[in-house]
Amino acid sequence: MGLIRTFEDLTIKGFDVKEGIRLCGGDEAIYMEVLWAAMEEGQEKIPLIRSVYEKKDFERYRIEVHGLKNAMRSIGANYLSQLAAEQEQAVKDENYSEMEVGVEEMLTQYRFVVDALKELLGEM
Repeated sequence: MGLIRTFEDLTIKGFDVKEGIRLCGGDEAIYMEVLWAAMEEGQEKIPLIRSVYEKKDFERYRIEVHGLKNAMRSIGANYLSQLAAEQEQAVKDENYSEMEVGVEEMLTQYRFVVDALKELLGEM
């Protein structure tokens, strides 16, 4: 993945760090806390999202991807936020083929984000 040790490294990996810090009131320490929470939550949410999708519990899936969309936007992981928004809309539209196409990309991107945060935060 390449070493991720600084906010600049996160930016290179596609995070909008400036926007994430702005959403944290301009406070880098708060942003770091939010990144830590996102990393920890992601480790639990990835298997949960996969499970509810596989069980075809689409209402719960919609709730989970809605939360993912907002959480990732708050840390500047905009690509993942967009993928989650697309999945949320697919559930609302009952567009199961779009959900099937998009779920793996979304979960793969979620794993990328969690791994990047683990590296930044020294958890790897």
